[in-house]
Amino acid sequence: MKVVKPGPDRETPRGVVGGSEVSQATTGASNIYAGVFRVPPGARSRPHYHEDCESICYMLSGRMKIRWGDHLEEEVVLEPRDLLYVPPRETHVLENLSDTEPAEYVVARDSPTEDSVEVPWAG
Repeated sequence: MKVVKPGPDRETPRGVVGGSEVSQATTGASNIYAGVFRVPPGARSRPHYHEDCESICYMLSGRMKIRWGDHLEEEVVLEPRDLLYVPPRETHVLENLSDTEPAEYVVARDSPTEDSVEVPWAG
């Protein structure tokens, strides 16, 4: 067993702010990843997907619009306590709908690493 305390904020390659995480790097996990992330007020992530894993997003606070699809043509709004399933290789963007409050969420994946790939053509 290993407890992971809230860590210092860090920028991620996809443009959101990360905090603590359970991963191969932090705990030696071999089949799971979980992390707490935040999208600053008025910000959005870069288009990206997760190559070889399924993901879930659990909203803690705030509201986010998620756009996905080959041309980011689909969208849904997440609010606190909503869960979102993201299949492998589904290009998506997260956008905080508030200009004053951050949106915070937890991600869990069936991969021990971040596994994030940016998609420049979708931006």
